[in-house]
Amino acid sequence: MKYITQNKVYILLSFVLIILLSYAYFSPILQHKSIVQHDITQFKGANEEVKQFKEQTGQTTYWVNSMFSGMPNYQSGAEYPNDFLRWIDGTILRALPSPIDYIVLLFAGFFLLSMVWLKDWKYALLGSVMFAFSTYFFIIIGAGHNAKVHTIAYFAPFVAGLYLLFHKKYVWGFIVTTVSFGLQLSANHPQMTYYLLLALLSYGIVELVKAIQKKHYKSFGISSALVLIAVALAVGMNAPRYMATYEYTKESTRGKSEITIGKENNNEKTSGLDRSYITQWSYGIAETFNLYIPHFMGGGSDEKNIDKTNTEKMLLQMGYDPAQSNQVSSYWGEQPMTSGPAYQGVVAIVLGILALFFYRKKYKWWFISSTLLSIVLAWGKNFGFLTDFFIDYIPFYNKFRAVSSMLVIAEFLVPLFAIIGLYSFFKDEKLTFEYKKKVLLIAGGSMLGLLLFFYAFGSSIFDFKNASESDYLPEEILSAIKKDRISLFKSDVLRTFVFTFIVLGLLMAALYNKLKPTLVILLLTGIALFDLWSINKKYLNNDKFVDSKYAEYPFVTESITQTDDNDVLKGLSAQAPVNKVLDSLKKMDKSNYRVLNTLLGFDENTTTYFHHNIGGYHAVKLRRYQDLIDVHMDFKKGPTMEVLNMLNTKYVIEADSLKGITITPNLYANGNAWFVKNISYTNNPNDEILALGKIKTQETAVVDQKDKTYFQTTPISVDSTATIVVTQYEPNHITYKAATKTNQLAVFSEIYYPYGWNAYLDGKKADYIRTNYTLRGMLVPKGSHTIEFKFEPEVIQSSSTISLISFIVFLVLAIAGLIWHYKNNKKEKTEKA
Repeated sequence: MKYITQNKVYILLSFVLIILLSYAYFSPILQHKSIVQHDITQFKGANEEVKQFKEQTGQTTYWVNSMFSGMPNYQSGAEYPNDFLRWIDGTILRALPSPIDYIVLLFAGFFLLSMVWLKDWKYALLGSVMFAFSTYFFIIIGAGHNAKVHTIAYFAPFVAGLYLLFHKKYVWGFIVTTVSFGLQLSANHPQMTYYLLLALLSYGIVELVKAIQKKHYKSFGISSALVLIAVALAVGMNAPRYMATYEYTKESTRGKSEITIGKENNNEKTSGLDRSYITQWSYGIAETFNLYIPHFMGGGSDEKNIDKTNTEKMLLQMGYDPAQSNQVSSYWGEQPMTSGPAYQGVVAIVLGILALFFYRKKYKWWFISSTLLSIVLAWGKNFGFLTDFFIDYIPFYNKFRAVSSMLVIAEFLVPLFAIIGLYSFFKDEKLTFEYKKKVLLIAGGSMLGLLLFFYAFGSSIFDFKNASESDYLPEEILSAIKKDRISLFKSDVLRTFVFTFIVLGLLMAALYNKLKPTLVILLLTGIALFDLWSINKKYLNNDKFVDSKYAEYPFVTESITQTDDNDVLKGLSAQAPVNKVLDSLKKMDKSNYRVLNTLLGFDENTTTYFHHNIGGYHAVKLRRYQDLIDVHMDFKKGPTMEVLNMLNTKYVIEADSLKGITITPNLYANGNAWFVKNISYTNNPNDEILALGKIKTQETAVVDQKDKTYFQTTPISVDSTATIVVTQYEPNHITYKAATKTNQLAVFSEIYYPYGWNAYLDGKKADYIRTNYTLRGMLVPKGSHTIEFKFEPEVIQSSSTISLISFIVFLVLAIAGLIWHYKNNKKEKTEKA
């Protein structure tokens, strides 16, 4: 890569600049402050049992009992054998403090792609700034969607590798493709990777058409073969992570529920997630203008950094506290809620539109088709026929939710297309002066005209109302809110007009040789940075930072006395009384039990941090446990007590109007294991799950008719004096002591999962069955016995071998390729000499 070594000084300066800018943006880091990220806080709660187990034993557990009564933790903190790429990523590539590491990684990957494509550091700097400082990335960093932004950061280097391969740079292309795709997979957000692969289908078609037209069949075949090998090795190096996840997916909510209760007339269900769940976060069609006009639909649902003058005046007139205006959302789009707009920046959008006219190579159709696809798929239910087609017919599309995330493809491709179009504007000699002038005047004028149209008539075209607000807000307040939203809308339209005018003016000045191209590119970089920086600060600013101790340990048990009027600290402090109760219970009762927290609801991991939780917070639950939640754990109607009993729910956290937060013992919890008197056989999953509401789970076990043969050779009978107790507990290894005078069926308050859990009776492997729809049941012969359940997933053992072999094969091929490349270059130089 000669062009990189020739520009190494400018490249180094570009990286120094982005690191300094990142530290300037996240300056509280220098004061030992960090961001308290919601999803990372939830992760810490989910991962606490894994962390404690690792500290005590030095081992990794792939099963946690701390959330949803037990589930695999393949997607929540598991460490895998031979995970060399994850080590490279964490130790070398992300050595800087978070979230600076993610911004620099986004910048570096895009810079590499830009240098590979254009071989000019100036365009690379502009494109990388537009990409790395995209508002959406700062919003998801603030929310704690680290895996998402981490995965996106490896989009650009993967495409760079493909570009090198299809341009006959086989060795470097193979190395970059393998490593970048492997790193992308290790970042572990399959949805983002899936979206990128969808977008790359049209890239492959472009390369195929180009090869056919130029009759480059051999080189296309070599490149394609190397792509397949690179992808296979990248997947192989991540085998434990993805083979285990694939195995788990078959038993998770990504699969189809086996029950039809309450779903007889529901056509929303697919073989994956519910259609309504997939499309719940659908981007509005008009909302797409947020890419260009940041507050086109008002910004974030809980945005406070905007002018609410009219709302405050009206609240005051009606006798309300004007401060309540902060409870009024500036957002009036169609999504249930949003943290902010997917703002791309004026420079990227303007240059991207102009690139439609300035860039004339075949890759243009990849940019256009993939960008449009990402936008219309992000519309979800608002563009139903295409979304339904993808859900029904495109493999794996129905495994992912929040279709608005598809916009990440546009946010990746638009900056790239923008700098390639700008490069053509300055470098393509076939573009005449008159043509470029005509494009700037017509296309640029059209953009300015549209903005003026929005400014003049936007208040008449759009209603500026959230669909649900009229249900609970008086008309006078709604009218005041509308005025504030129109004011914000007009302000941002005018802001976008000014930036657009400046960008077009710079290009026109360059066209008339009033400014040199280098200066124009650097000025555009500065404008893009200023534009994005000022919007990003509304969503991720210094107010989000608190003392690092609170980010590290957000589950405080004492109220924070000095919140400095910081909303984050206030939120943590408000949670302290509940945390204190949970912590006191943990210290009071160290036995093995579960807790139901009615105060915090079902989807939270605060309880998970302290206890084994009936609920939890995780994107992918076990399917049967979700069925149990749907049928028997409705908080409004009240959960089925017998289900809570069989899950060993020993305590319920409740609120009492007189006593405050209380710990209510459940005296009827079944315990860790028990012997039953009766077996109730059922014919189908519906009957099986409904039966749990009709029996005493302490006395009767519900068993699928298919498992009746399990009891044929060992009939059971009752022994009222029999005992079974836990003697040792670890999340992946539980030991029981049982004593019975007759053969009995023991039911364990542990979740049934068909892959990896092995039962042992007195040291010998034994069979067990599923009982009570979600639990484990096992025949215990008369006598005294030791029973063990060990989580020993074979998939981890087999896949770790694949990972090691893949890494070794890659190293051998890469070293051999580099040696060949070096010798071949040396030979060519000798022949030329």
